[in-house]
Amino acid sequence: MEIRHIRSFLSVAETLHFGRSARLINLSQPALSLQVKALEDELGIQLLSRNRQGTVLTEAGQAFREDAAIALERLEFAKRKAQWASAGKLGHIRIGFISTAGFEIVPNLMRRFRKSYPDVEFSIRNILTGTQLEMIDDGLLDVGFLRLPIENRKGIEVTTVHREPFVAILPSWHSLSAMKEIRLRELKGNPFVMYAREYAPGFHDLLTGILSNAGVVPKVVQTAGEMPTLISLVDAGVGVSIVPASVAKKIVSKVVVCSIADRLPESEIGLALARLNTAAVVRRFCEFARTSLNH
Repeated sequence: MEIRHIRSFLSVAETLHFGRSARLINLSQPALSLQVKALEDELGIQLLSRNRQGTVLTEAGQAFREDAAIALERLEFAKRKAQWASAGKLGHIRIGFISTAGFEIVPNLMRRFRKSYPDVEFSIRNILTGTQLEMIDDGLLDVGFLRLPIENRKGIEVTTVHREPFVAILPSWHSLSAMKEIRLRELKGNPFVMYAREYAPGFHDLLTGILSNAGVVPKVVQTAGEMPTLISLVDAGVGVSIVPASVAKKIVSKVVVCSIADRLPESEIGLALARLNTAAVVRRFCEFARTSLNH
């Protein structure tokens, strides 16, 4: 059953005039008549009756018209959905993010993206950096916002999308708590709480290297896999810590935040996805994220 034959029938069913319908759909009247006849032959029934008074729908034609019109509408919608999906305007994106990216970066990005692409759906999860990499490799996650640096993985492409300075977090009673800015060497001898290496080896090694360059060998008394947990440990007086500055914006405890006078590399968050992930909607979102976050 050809779609053009159904369209031709529906046009005549609307106008009840072969000549008028032929002009509306840019067909010759004989061609239109042949298309309607072909549809009737395929169905084995008469849909339209022509006599001296004009053209009328048969009872079968009336029954066929309603469902045929609905079917064409759904087909047209299916066509548009397929085109939207192909253009990256429709689909589902699975996003993983570290807690720091979950404060503002990911929510703001999703809100802006949805303004332009309201039919895209998201599922989001707070996932540690190492686990994000495994899930992207296994095809269980489309996009990851994770802590850099990470080890090189051939199957994953990574773009830095956020940079910020490190700050020192101290208990409120600490001897340096009155200082707005400190040098790292002033923390020598203090117990430290640090991000656990197993969850983000590159980030852990970066911090250890920063402290080592300042002549500080941290006595690590406790580790954690989430920044808020590190803050809670500092608040409890377990030790001091070095964290990205954005973490300090969400602190509700009484810990003290000090900027660091030393010249340090910045803390970075990267956007990661599998190189083999060719889903148009994922690629469109990643391009949107790179453009939005790097300006």
